[in-house]
Amino acid sequence: MAYTYSDFLKKAQATNTLKDFDPDELRLAEPYPEYGIAAASLKAEANSATTSAQRAIANEAAAQLKASYNGFTGSYQDEIDDILDQLDKYPDFSYDQEAPEYDNKYEEEQDAILDQIGKYPDFSWDQEAPTYTNPYEQLQKELLDKLLNREDFTWSADTDPVFGEYQKQYLREGERATANALAQAAAASGGQTSSYAATAASQAGNYYASQLSDMIPELYNQAYQRYLSEYEQLANDLGVVNTQQQLDYKEYLDRLGQYNTDKNFAYQQYLDDYNKLLSYLDAVNGQEQMDYQEYKDKLGQFNVDKEFAYQQYLDNYNQLQSYLEGLQKANDSEYQQYVDQLDWEREQQQQAQKSAQTQVDGILQAGVMPSSDLIAKSGYTQEYVNAMLQYYRQKAAAAYRSSGSGGSSKSSSSTVTKVNGSKPGPNSNTSNLVSVPQYGEMAVADAERLVQAGLLRRTGFDKNGKPTYIATAKKPDQYIPMTR
Repeated sequence: MAYTYSDFLKKAQATNTLKDFDPDELRLAEPYPEYGIAAASLKAEANSATTSAQRAIANEAAAQLKASYNGFTGSYQDEIDDILDQLDKYPDFSYDQEAPEYDNKYEEEQDAILDQIGKYPDFSWDQEAPTYTNPYEQLQKELLDKLLNREDFTWSADTDPVFGEYQKQYLREGERATANALAQAAAASGGQTSSYAATAASQAGNYYASQLSDMIPELYNQAYQRYLSEYEQLANDLGVVNTQQQLDYKEYLDRLGQYNTDKNFAYQQYLDDYNKLLSYLDAVNGQEQMDYQEYKDKLGQFNVDKEFAYQQYLDNYNQLQSYLEGLQKANDSEYQQYVDQLDWEREQQQQAQKSAQTQVDGILQAGVMPSSDLIAKSGYTQEYVNAMLQYYRQKAAAAYRSSGSGGSSKSSSSTVTKVNGSKPGPNSNTSNLVSVPQYGEMAVADAERLVQAGLLRRTGFDKNGKPTYIATAKKPDQYIPMTR
């Protein structure tokens, strides 16, 4: 099955490797799409490789494939193949020493202690705490109520019984004094009532009335003192009751304190027993940790020895890799020199081919068949050369006929030229001519025909406004009629 460049592009896109192709590889894939397809598969293998050896093998295979299509065989290839074979067969790392294992000799003992700790009972205390009930609570409330709700002190002579007694006494004494004063006055006047007697009697009565009034402040004070005494007595009674209650409460507190002391002592014993278990567990764990540390030390040494052995394994592997990279660089250098030589030879060949084509074109314009050797060097097909020779001979014959058996050839309408050929004659119309490299002067219309055929490419316009052209690499594959 013949592959095309499109097949290669599809393969590269499907494997996501088109970005991995360098320009030289893309140029090689154009004439050899089967190379590009195979290279895409190898690049995909390199991208998906899980080890450096797999990647190196895939990359080397791609390099060899590229070199083979370029006809290159490096002087280091046999050695590279040998190292790649060693890398492909490189054994997996192995270490024959067994890692130390850890055996906990205290596991059963630890489990037993932990089981006791897990099932350790909650603290309990079967003695009941003493309680307190205040037997004086009601009496305290009553006394306190009397003190707090006691009426404010008030005093009135009309309601004070002491004042009433004094009032009766002073009224009697006032009446007696009044009567005595009247009697004495009557005796002095011979038994006749007089104003003097009335005045004396009134003065005697008023004296005792005044004495009664003088007793009011004293009686008020006495009443207030009795009020205060009653308050103090109530307060004293409450104090006595409170004192007794405090004594009872203190006794309760003493009993409660002893209860708490006994309970705390029992709880401390409970904690001591529990802490003994914890201490025992700590001691066992400590011993087990010492054994475990010894195991870790042994394991650490084992890992150091294993890492050392693995590093040696890697060093040997990396030495092969480094040696391979050096050989590949040397091989790549040879390959680059080889490619440079090919490019130089290809350039020389192209220049020789262009020179041969110029010679062939000149010979054909003269109406002569070039030699087969020169045609082969030009790259033209024999079919193309035959067609162009016929074309030039027909044009020459037509020009000859139009000149009238050797008549004047100065007619401005008589214009014949070729695709590659000589400049027009001195009498030709040059107002619409352009100069094209490798083709000479030609009409703009003819140049545009060559552009359409892919033989020329328009590059712009000169200072006179005429279009400018350059020749492409494409070769004429059919007859193209010219206007002149």
